[in-house]
Amino acid sequence: MSRIKRTRTINLEQMRKATSRNFVLRPVALGIVAALMGCASKEEVKVVASVEDCVDNTELNREQCEAAYQQALKEAERTGPKYDARHLCEAEFGNCRESGGFWLPLMTGFMVGQMLDRDRHYYYNPVYRYSNPYSSHYDRLMTADGNVVGRSGKTSYTVPKSVTKPKPTVTKTVSRGGFGAVASAKSSWGGGRSGGWGG
Repeated sequence: MSRIKRTRTINLEQMRKATSRNFVLRPVALGIVAALMGCASKEEVKVVASVEDCVDNTELNREQCEAAYQQALKEAERTGPKYDARHLCEAEFGNCRESGGFWLPLMTGFMVGQMLDRDRHYYYNPVYRYSNPYSSHYDRLMTADGNVVGRSGKTSYTVPKSVTKPKPTVTKTVSRGGFGAVASAKSSWGGGRSGGWGG
């Protein structure tokens, strides 16, 4: 019968090192969980400038890209920022058009993203390039409610899911510098807010 060998002395230093190693791992694990949760709240989207661009850079075929473009144009008319004067619109977006007595920025492109459902539905939000050189948002792509997509010149972007949500119908006009101010505040706007973009 063999005897169990007992250690007369306990090495406290080794125990402290082992314990500290356990505590070092925990924050790392929490960081991984936080990163995964952050990824879950974001999604990949494509921003295309035309039907041809859509065909070349997305999974949609030509017929689908044509429909996507037309839908984005309708959304731009419904949700795009409206200005009382041409110079106010051009000061923020450069190129604008007149519609229904208001001035609206020209759509730079449209966002193509896939809804997470079984039927593979897509959404097509219009996107605008902010061109005020005195703003920190200069050369950024934005959605109609002032959410920043990213710097222009790319096709793929990772955005918060709030960027891809449907936008409210706009009935108010934008005051000078209103679009950039709302983008900075990252707030939503529309007909239900008194003063709209400028308020």
